[in-house]
Amino acid sequence: MGKIDNSKAILDGVYSDATVTVPAKTTYAANTVLGFNSSGKLTAFSTDNNVAGTSTTPAFEVEPSYILAHPIANETNAAVDYPLARVLECGDVDIDKAVFVKTADASSAKVITALKNNGIRLVHVDYAN
Repeated sequence: MGKIDNSKAILDGVYSDATVTVPAKTTYAANTVLGFNSSGKLTAFSTDNNVAGTSTTPAFEVEPSYILAHPIANETNAAVDYPLARVLECGDVDIDKAVFVKTADASSAKVITALKNNGIRLVHVDYAN
């Protein structure tokens, strides 16, 4: 049995490039779960309308779709669209290293199922072996 590289969160998968929108003064860490918000922009996914929407406008109309493969920092005072951001479109991700805006989303069966239905499987990795 080979050794597992425990520095990796993305264990295997297929990547593509996408335009990711990052709010002002915000950094998205590598492995951030992304989804299209109600405005059609790909950004950090959250089920919490207090984070990404309003009480009358849902933050997200669709489920989480991608995992960001590298960090993106927006130090400006306005939201910025970053073209050619590398995202995982399908594959296996260590659930303990996936980054969720809302902590409860990491254990939400609905969110985990939506990721799986979109080709991203969150798995538990045993680093002892």
